[in-house]
Amino acid sequence: MRIVIIGGDAAGMSAAMQIRRRQPEWEVRVFEKGQHTSYGACGIPYVFSGDVATLENLVVISPEGFQKKGVDVRTGHEVIAIFPEQQTVEVKTPSGETERHSYDKLLIASGAKAIVPAWPGRELSGVTPVKTLADAEHLSALLQHQPRRAVIVGAGYIGLEMAEGLRKHGLEVTVLEKLPGVMGNLHPHIHSQVATALEQAGVALHLGVTVTGFQGEEGQLRSVTTDQGEFAADIAVISLGVRPNVDFLAGSGITLGASGAIAVNAYQQTSNADLYAAGDCAEAYHRVLQQPAYIPLALTANRQGRVAGTHICGGQETFPGIVGSAVTKVFTQVVARTGIDAATAERAGIPYRIAEAKAPAKAHYYQGHGEVWVQLMYHAES
Repeated sequence: MRIVIIGGDAAGMSAAMQIRRRQPEWEVRVFEKGQHTSYGACGIPYVFSGDVATLENLVVISPEGFQKKGVDVRTGHEVIAIFPEQQTVEVKTPSGETERHSYDKLLIASGAKAIVPAWPGRELSGVTPVKTLADAEHLSALLQHQPRRAVIVGAGYIGLEMAEGLRKHGLEVTVLEKLPGVMGNLHPHIHSQVATALEQAGVALHLGVTVTGFQGEEGQLRSVTTDQGEFAADIAVISLGVRPNVDFLAGSGITLGASGAIAVNAYQQTSNADLYAAGDCAEAYHRVLQQPAYIPLALTANRQGRVAGTHICGGQETFPGIVGSAVTKVFTQVVARTGIDAATAERAGIPYRIAEAKAPAKAHYYQGHGEVWVQLMYHAES
């Protein structure tokens, strides 16, 4: 049995190891567009803040490590098309040539890609997303030129974590956000706490600002242009979120969900029973909304990959779904959430009420006891 996996990060390699353990004689071949496998992208901002020593520390298992475990990992190989009727994939090799590879079962774990609008000047040196380890390596190289000013475009989780990382790295940091609040327009109380933490750390936060492009000299970034003027910058980190990496599936007949990610069942099967999908390219069942949703997170990818690998081998484990849990740290503040927010409840037509509570995080006599603020949203009728 030949198994082909597209993507060598959390979902793909979790599945690969399940298959290798359950069916040691099967051939498992992984095509990875980049040069790295199985790394913790969530930790990238903490390398720049100094909380993690090096980018290498984020790698769980290298391509060479997987090769030793009997998984045929081919880095620098990009799958550009799938032909389900022929059970083949078309792959672009590092030399630019194309190859066809056959499979018996296929797992799509192509992940997500950073949203980078077609802004003028986005090709300037100094403008970069921080989605992948390669992006982080590029940013590290830029920092070797000792820039002074950084602009973060987008005040989501990664944007604010990068603001902390670059501020601790010694740069002047400005955060630009189109919405009237940070992290997806948080509750006003939480927003004010995060905004205060940024201000106290010396980060300039500008809300309601629309970025329109970048200006530079001799190929080097000099400023970020917006509807409210220019912001001087040597580095601009684009952090506007991600979208599923599924463009190469055009013409394959694989069904996409309403979110644009791949629709899957509880076994991670797609609309074609021999094709599976897991991780940031796939939807997940939301246990609160009771419908598919797209919330790309590493833990979901790992679990979906394990389920896909198990089912490919004949097991019956299912993925139970998600509840949208996430947590981040912004200097002195830690912000966590689970379930749905008020805006989502209103869109879904769910009646809700809100209760709030404040309490010490630890006993009053123990060092470092701060305050915990909890907002509990519950179904108004049940």
